[in-house]
Amino acid sequence: MNIVWKSPSKNLNINSQEVHIWKKNLEQSSINVQKSFKILNEDEKDKAQRFRFEKHQKRFTIARSSLKQILSYYLLISPQEIEFEYNDYGKPKLLDKINKLGLQFNVSHSEDIAIYGITCHSLIGVDIEYIRPMPEAENLAKRFFSKQEYEYISLLSSAEKEREFFKLWTVKEAYLKAIGKGISGGLEKVEISPNEPIKFLNLPGFNREIWQIFSFIPEDHYLAAIVFKGEYYRIDYWQF
Repeated sequence: MNIVWKSPSKNLNINSQEVHIWKKNLEQSSINVQKSFKILNEDEKDKAQRFRFEKHQKRFTIARSSLKQILSYYLLISPQEIEFEYNDYGKPKLLDKINKLGLQFNVSHSEDIAIYGITCHSLIGVDIEYIRPMPEAENLAKRFFSKQEYEYISLLSSAEKEREFFKLWTVKEAYLKAIGKGISGGLEKVEISPNEPIKFLNLPGFNREIWQIFSFIPEDHYLAAIVFKGEYYRIDYWQF
């Protein structure tokens, strides 16, 4: 599937039957990083400065400031007015007092690319991974995946192992982020049909039929997944 990333206006609408996916390149000039840093609140600035390496400081700064700018397009307030609260697992959500639209969102970044998922009221999780050599893919699958998933991975060639490992991993992590737990929720508890069309086979405590999966290639050498709760949705793609 060839994705066309559109340029947005600064006044965006979203309804309950839409998912908006945003992409951002985190490799930015020093001037852009400085401008983005000014959008962060004091806690976010402190967090950025606690990263040991400058490239990680820059990536966090651009990713967080971009999130606040994107959300401001929908809420029609300044990025500096965007405020979050966090659950016990560290997942952020908009403060109710500013979230008049019931926006749900999730963010993931790997290397220089960030992906954002936005919905209206529906839970959503996203994950992106840079496809890199993964000689331990089979051992990791044995540890974190179901027996069926592991057996599927073990029969593949080395190159196929890496891609299929990341495909399953991104879907599992996106789902666990959607429910607000992250990987602490247990990757092995989320069982996926490894063959196309990709679908959930087992979600302890949840009806697997109400969750939608979208696995896609946002850029060369990357793989991403979006998991959201609901029926059919239209998906729009935006480049920030």
